[in-house]
Amino acid sequence: MPIRSPEVLTGAVRTSQYPGHAQGRIAVALLGFTLVSSADAACLKDAKGEVICGAGPCARDQRGDVYCASLRFGSAFRTRDGWIYCGTGQCTVTRDGNYVCSDVEGGAVVKQVDGAVRCEGNCEYASWQSCERVPAGR
Repeated sequence: MPIRSPEVLTGAVRTSQYPGHAQGRIAVALLGFTLVSSADAACLKDAKGEVICGAGPCARDQRGDVYCASLRFGSAFRTRDGWIYCGTGQCTVTRDGNYVCSDVEGGAVVKQVDGAVRCEGNCEYASWQSCERVPAGR
């Protein structure tokens, strides 16, 4: 087995027997920072140029106004007629054209082959009242 030279310290830069090791750690640290900062708030700019943020995802309505889910793992989506509705969990549209969501934060919704909708927990109707509109920095 070949003998490796010990690590060499040169000023503030440390070289090691594993080339690229430091770059890998930096990349992982930057990725972690990106994931943490993007999870803090969802923000979108509205038609007037104002930045609106929410606890969860945000969406723009037909007029360019921004509304966000009030829960981190909630849903905010644009309806067929262009308005924004929000829900506690994931949402879908029924055969009747109603928008239903799981009442569990981040809960799943499944549309079955026959068109029936099943929700994790219970199903609840999505609504604009479940949304929030908070200008950034407030």
